[in-house]
Amino acid sequence: MTTIDKSGTSVEDIIAAFRTEYQIRDWELKYDILKKPSNGFFGLFAHKIALVRFQLPTTADRATMFTDQLLKKMGISFDSITPRMEGKTLYLEIMGCKDTGFLIGKNGLMLETLQYLVNRIFEDDRKLEKIYLDADGYRERREAMFIRPFLPQISKIKVHGKPMTLEPMNAAERRIIHRHVERDKGLRTLTIGEGEMKRVVIFSSRQTEKDALSQSRADSGAERTKAPIKREERSPKPEKATKPEVKDIPVEAAEPKPERPPRKYNPRFDRNRRPPRRENTNKPTHE
Repeated sequence: MTTIDKSGTSVEDIIAAFRTEYQIRDWELKYDILKKPSNGFFGLFAHKIALVRFQLPTTADRATMFTDQLLKKMGISFDSITPRMEGKTLYLEIMGCKDTGFLIGKNGLMLETLQYLVNRIFEDDRKLEKIYLDADGYRERREAMFIRPFLPQISKIKVHGKPMTLEPMNAAERRIIHRHVERDKGLRTLTIGEGEMKRVVIFSSRQTEKDALSQSRADSGAERTKAPIKREERSPKPEKATKPEVKDIPVEAAEPKPERPPRKYNPRFDRNRRPPRRENTNKPTHE
């Protein structure tokens, strides 16, 4: 941190002016009052000038303090946050977390969300391009496992100088590639595509983005072209056999079937016949 001394007639006015001038937030404000205004003793030895010494935080300090306040408000206990600056990229390592599983989240989702929030807060700072959060070395272990299969291909770019287009990846996986390649001054990266799944083009720093993109498209197009398929010479298909003409053959007249004799009438099978009316034998007789 840089030390700055400010003087004025009132301590409150000095602090307010310092916050406005350097756009300091509450959690970033650190100062020591060196001298307060005094009326003296019976008007003797009076002085009306106040002197305040401020500690102006750097960009890394401001991001560290913001992350510290954010984690404390979330109820996450940890020992310390270690900042490391590489160019315009800031790495914040959260050490001694009591609940690492909650801080990291499933597949690192919680850590990615916190990292996105911190980057949005400091996106207007020209001294910063990217802020990466890590918890007890989780991100380094994950990135080492993910980047391992791509190392032989990346090394070939340095030898041949031809750009390489990777398969579509999500945002978290693309950041791992960008972060690894940006450490090598001889390579650069470029993102192409639309939607959530995009491709990363890795090319030599001696090339421009336009040349690398055009060469990458030409190489991918050459790989996709297929050799013409040679058709084997086939013997002509045999003509369909024509059906033989069916000649009219005279058919002898069929003998007539003998007529069946008419059925005899059976009143039992007559549906229209009513059953005979039974006489009531119980009816009294008058003789």
